[in-house]
Formats: sequence, structure tokens, C-alpha cells
Amino acid sequence: MTEYLYEGMFLLDSNRFAADPDATAKEVLGLLERAGATVVAHRPWQEGKLTYPIKGHRKGLHFLTCFKMDGSAMDELVRLSKLNETVLRHLVIRHPQVIFDAMVQALTSHDGTIHAPEQKGGDRDERMEGDRDRGDRGDRGRGRDRGPRDE
Repeated sequence: MTEYLYEGMFLLDSNRFAADPDATAKEVLGLLERAGATVVAHRPWQEGKLTYPIKGHRKGLHFLTCFKMDGSAMDELVRLSKLNETVLRHLVIRHPQVIFDAMVQALTSHDGTIHAPEQKGGDRDERMEGDRDRGDRGDRGRGRDRGPRDE
């Protein structure tokens, strides 16, 4: 029985989370405990539109967890996640101690607010405009087999 360090990302039904955040978080943590995990840190991470509908949902909330668990219990965690109606998708990654400690530190030092992608990327539009501005192209030439342009 070897205990490993894991990061779990659970995509949750954002409507259920908005209606009762504490009960939804307890549901995910209970799911982990039933699988034999010891949760070290957790928090809601990001809410936003999904690229494509998942189980009929167009929005979701990513709930991030760091936990310790016996590797042989992973099948049970997968089974419980698939049976849970609040969990739309899940992803579990095994980490070495150094990365796990950094993840726990990041999760526990956060202020707890949830940001939508639109809210976080306020400078994104300005960056994108800067990427499109390619400046003067006079030194590039006019291209292959093209004569002078009528302007």
C-alpha cells in the first residue's frame, strides 16, 4: 500500500455550485474521502464557458484539489466521479513532493475569489492588438512576380 501525492481537477456543474458552494465542495471532498484520499488543500479555481457542451452544460466550474491517496484506490475514485451528477469531468495527476508542496502553497495562499476568463485577461485585448501591429514592412519587398502596386 503506497500513498502517492495527487492533484485533482474536477469540472463541476456551475449552477449547483452557485446555488450552494459549501455543499458542492463537501460533495467533492466526500467523494475523495470515500475513495480513501486525504485532502490537503482545495479551492474553486475558475468558472467559465466550456468550449463544447459536456452532459448538456455550457458552463462549468473547475475545482482544484491536492490530496494523498493509495494508488490502488484510483479506480474507485474514477468510478465515484463518473457516478456523481455534479462532476462533469475530472483529471488526476500524480506529482513529486516538490511540485505537490508548491501546489499546496499556491492553493492555501489564495484569497478565495473566483475569476472568469474574461475578468482575468483584462490586458489580453491590448496584447492581441500589439501582436497584430507589425509596423513598417518596407524592407520586406513586394513578393514574388508582382509588379509595382497602384496606390
